[in-house]
Amino acid sequence: MTYLLIFRKWFVIVGILALVIWILFANWSFIFKSKVVGEVVASERVGGQFAVLGTSQQPMNPQVFSFSVAIKDQFTGEIHMASSEDRQWAAVTKGNCVIAAYFPYPPWQLDKGNTNHNARLLRNFTACDQLPKGDSFMDRVKFFFLMN
Repeated sequence: MTYLLIFRKWFVIVGILALVIWILFANWSFIFKSKVVGEVVASERVGGQFAVLGTSQQPMNPQVFSFSVAIKDQFTGEIHMASSEDRQWAAVTKGNCVIAAYFPYPPWQLDKGNTNHNARLLRNFTACDQLPKGDSFMDRVKFFFLMN
């Protein structure tokens, strides 16, 4: 009987550990996203001119709205780059100050290591002096869950 209790206990522990590992691997980019605050040095549509043709039954290819985004970090001066299919980047002009979330590729994708596959615009300001000063605990919680 004691072997059955020990087996049950270890089965539950291994099950919970497997669930945590699965959640970590499935949501790697979301969990390890980075916050970039600074001036937009480039926000350009990727690709040439497109003619949007199709029927209502065909879903539109999201790459039609793909942007290349580069932001100069106001704290380090480093320029962070990523591609994005977020249509909000069309409203951002060079020189605006933004708060953005950058989502990294997982480390097991060796051909894309240390690069970002998405940049989500969180807040947009016309000048850097309008940026909020400092982060409170609630600001960090809102960023983790991407709540504005």
